[in-house]
Amino acid sequence: MTGVDAGVVAAWCRDHVAELLIAGLAVCVLPLAWLVRRAVRSGRPDAWLARVSFLVGFAWSGEAMWEVATQKLGLSPVFAGFGFFLFEAMMATAMIRAERSQVRVGRPGRHGRAVWLIAVVAGLIAAVAGDSVVEMGLRLAVPLLVAYQWWVGLSDDGAVRAPDAITWTWTPRRLLIAAGLARPGVSDLSTVDRERQVRTVAKVAHRLHSTRWAWRRGWCQMRLRSLAMRSDDAVLDAARVRVERVWRAAERTRPATPAELEAVASVRAEAEAARAEAERFRTDAELARADLHRLRAEVVRVRDHADRVQADAGRIRAEAEATAAEAVEAARAEAEAMVAEAERARAELEAVRAELAARPAGARRLARPSSRSQRAVRVLEDGDSVPHVPRVGAATVRAVLEARRAEPSATQKEIAARVQVSDRTVRAVLAAVSNGRAGDRGTVGGPSAV
Repeated sequence: MTGVDAGVVAAWCRDHVAELLIAGLAVCVLPLAWLVRRAVRSGRPDAWLARVSFLVGFAWSGEAMWEVATQKLGLSPVFAGFGFFLFEAMMATAMIRAERSQVRVGRPGRHGRAVWLIAVVAGLIAAVAGDSVVEMGLRLAVPLLVAYQWWVGLSDDGAVRAPDAITWTWTPRRLLIAAGLARPGVSDLSTVDRERQVRTVAKVAHRLHSTRWAWRRGWCQMRLRSLAMRSDDAVLDAARVRVERVWRAAERTRPATPAELEAVASVRAEAEAARAEAERFRTDAELARADLHRLRAEVVRVRDHADRVQADAGRIRAEAEATAAEAVEAARAEAEAMVAEAERARAELEAVRAELAARPAGARRLARPSSRSQRAVRVLEDGDSVPHVPRVGAATVRAVLEARRAEPSATQKEIAARVQVSDRTVRAVLAAVSNGRAGDRGTVGGPSAV
């Protein structure tokens, strides 16, 4: 039954080969298109292509291992499967560890060397499975190309060399330079052509000045003239410098004599002494520069202090001027007050004189106070007169007398509290009024008239 079913399936597959191929291509193309779209959207399509190339390279190398294990060695499929998986797993493990070392210390280290070693061994073993020289070279190159692509993406020209790194004595570049097929550095076409002209002119000039044959000397002169026609002065000068260098090479490379060595040693000692003297002068100059900076800072500090003192002096001068102005204003106000008081006193005196002049002569004689009682009359602004009390104002005298008339029985202390003066002032006013009444009773302007 199983055989019949298998035959039917095989016959159906043979009858529908085109449909199966289209389905297989669709199954392969759709995932591949999805992977390409994802790679493009990630912004790093080269990383996805590198992974795909790694898988293809591993598959190619694994197929070669399988063929060697099953056909060349005749191993069982189980052991062939181990061999198929062994080298690819070891190489992938070394790559992962090398990438980790690159991130941590800046270089792949021994794991990177392990990748190259595994790639070489896998390539040699895979090359054994080839049936021709071309197939052998292809199977050998695939693992090496996979390792090289991984190494370029890992280092990216930024790998740090290990302290114990080595340098190959012979490399392809050094072989090309040694063979004269390449030159170190970068040179453009004009530089290379100029160097060729200088070298050719220098060779001909050297032969001209070193040969002993006349015919060769004549040929070199004609050759040199021909080269000079196609060269400029700079080329001829450079060629002359090279010829002089060649002629003096033996003298310049000759070992120095003891006298020359002694002269060189003395010159070197003098140079060292001059260098030490220059260092000393430089040190002194640095010290002088430091002192100059310090003095400049001190001058700036003194200038700032002087500015502050000047500002304080200006402020004090302004305050003094303001104080003097205030004192002058106060003195002027006080003088004006005194002048006003004098004017009022004069006005009062004029009023008293006018009043006395208006009275009859007899009345004026009766109204004149006696010199013995020392009694005088003050006239207020409203025309009333009060007795004169030394060192007491007329308004105060009038207030005390009015308080006395309002309360005849009040004591001096009560009158002083009401008028808000001292007891002495009340006593002086009452005493002056009593003396005036006793000495000149009945005269005009007495206390009774107030």
